[in-house]
Amino acid sequence: MRKGLIVLLVAAVAVAFALPAMADLTPKNLNVSGFYRAKAWVSNFDGVGALADEPPTSAFVEQRARVKFDFGTENVKAVWFTEIDMNWGDLGGQVGRNQGGALGGDSINVETKNLYLWFKIPDTSLDFTVGLQNQSDAYAGVLYGAADMAGIFMTGKFEPVQFKLGWAKLYENLAQKTDDATLYVAEVNLLPAKAVSLGLNFMYLTDDTGAASGINLKLNPGNDVAPGPTSALANYKVDLYTPGVNATFKAGPATLSGFAFYQFGTAESMLPGGTDIDVKAYGGDLRADLKVGPANVFFEGLYLSGDDKDDEYNAPVTLGDYQGTNTGSGGNSSYTRTRMQIMLASWDTINTAQCLVGCSGGVYGDSLGLQGRGLWHVAAGANIDVTPKIKVEANVGYAAAVKLQTGESAFRDKDLGTEVNAGINYNIAKGLDFGLYGAYVFLGDFNMVSTTSDPEDLWSGYARLNYAF
Repeated sequence: MRKGLIVLLVAAVAVAFALPAMADLTPKNLNVSGFYRAKAWVSNFDGVGALADEPPTSAFVEQRARVKFDFGTENVKAVWFTEIDMNWGDLGGQVGRNQGGALGGDSINVETKNLYLWFKIPDTSLDFTVGLQNQSDAYAGVLYGAADMAGIFMTGKFEPVQFKLGWAKLYENLAQKTDDATLYVAEVNLLPAKAVSLGLNFMYLTDDTGAASGINLKLNPGNDVAPGPTSALANYKVDLYTPGVNATFKAGPATLSGFAFYQFGTAESMLPGGTDIDVKAYGGDLRADLKVGPANVFFEGLYLSGDDKDDEYNAPVTLGDYQGTNTGSGGNSSYTRTRMQIMLASWDTINTAQCLVGCSGGVYGDSLGLQGRGLWHVAAGANIDVTPKIKVEANVGYAAAVKLQTGESAFRDKDLGTEVNAGINYNIAKGLDFGLYGAYVFLGDFNMVSTTSDPEDLWSGYARLNYAF
C-alpha cells in the first residue's frame, strides 16, 4: 500500500513538472471562428448554363463549413481559412472538393480557402497581408469581388487619407519568365469631412500567358473575330488599365454612394497577321440607402457599357472573365448588394450558383458584361426588424443588355428579366439563425436562343440554417 502511494506521489510530481512544458507545445493566442450553413432547395433552375422550355423541378440539400484559424498577436498573425462543401447524398469515399455527403461519407475534401500572414509595422499605420487572401475592388465587386488571390497588399492612413497598394499573381506560367497574369492595385480614400468620403482608384492587369493551357480569358467581340465565349482568348498579350472614383455622402437618414470607372487597353495578337482587340469600356453605379419608418430601404442603378463593334471590346473586362483549369471555375466577380438571388449572383451562394449572369456557372457567364453586350440593372429593396429576433426583406430588380450582337435581333431583344424575392430570418439562439427565402424571375426575350424557344420563368425557394461561431 505504502509503495503504491509513493508511486502515485511520484507520478503526480512528474505531471506537475511536465505541465509547463506541455503548455509550451500548445498554440498561443489561437482564435477559431467560422460558420456552418445548410440550405434545402426546391427550384426549376439548375443554374449550370441551360434554360428549358419545360424545366423539371429539383430538390436537394447543400452545406458549407468554413473555419478560420488565427494564430498570433495584435501585431502579427498567421491566418488559415479552411472550407468543406458538399451536397447531401452526392459522393462518398472520394478525393476531391465539394463532395462527401453520400452514404458512408469518408471523403478527403478539406480545402484551403486562404492562407496568409498579416502584420503591422510598429509605431506606424501600415499593415501588410502576404499570401493567398480575399480581396474586393472599390466598385461593389464588379471587377473582382470576394476573390481569392495570392499577393501582397498594404494598407495605411495619414489622416484624412487612407490608402491601399496591392500586387497579386493571378497565374504563374513558366517560372522565371515574363509570361504570367498579374494584377496591380492602388486605392486612395480621402475623408475631407465626417459625412463625406472620396476614393481615387487605379487597376492595371497584364496578361502575358498567351496560349498557356489552364488560363482562359474569355472575350467575345461582336462578330467572333477572336474566340467566342466558350473559347480561351489564346495567343494574345493583354494590357488593361482601369482608373476610377467612388464616393459616399451621408445626409441625415440617407446615405448616397456611387462609383464610376473607365477601362482601356489592348489584347494584342501574338500571331502573324492576327487582329488586335481594343478594349474601351466604362461603368457606373449610384445607390441610396435611407431609413423609412422602421424599414431600411435602398435604391440602386448599375450601368456597364457594351457594343457590337467588330474591332473593339466595349464591355468591362473583369476577373470573372478568367475561367480555366488553373484559375478556378469563375466566381471572381461578385456584385451582390442589390440582393438578387437568380438574375445576378446571390449574396448567399454555397455550391449551387443559380444565376443568369454574374456568378460562377451563370447562364451568360461570371462577368457582368454579358460577353461584350453590356448590362444595365436597377433594383430596390427593404428590410425590417419585426422583433429583435425576426427580420424580413423584399427586393425587386430589372436587368437588360445594352447592345445585341450581330444577327441576334432576329430572335431576341435586350430584356433579360425582372426578379422579385423575399425572405424571413429568425434568430433561434446566439449565432444560430433559420431563414426561408424565395425568388421568381419573369424572363425577358433576351433568353430566347432561337425563334422557337420559349424558356419558362425561373423560381426557387430554400430553407437556410446558419450557425456563426
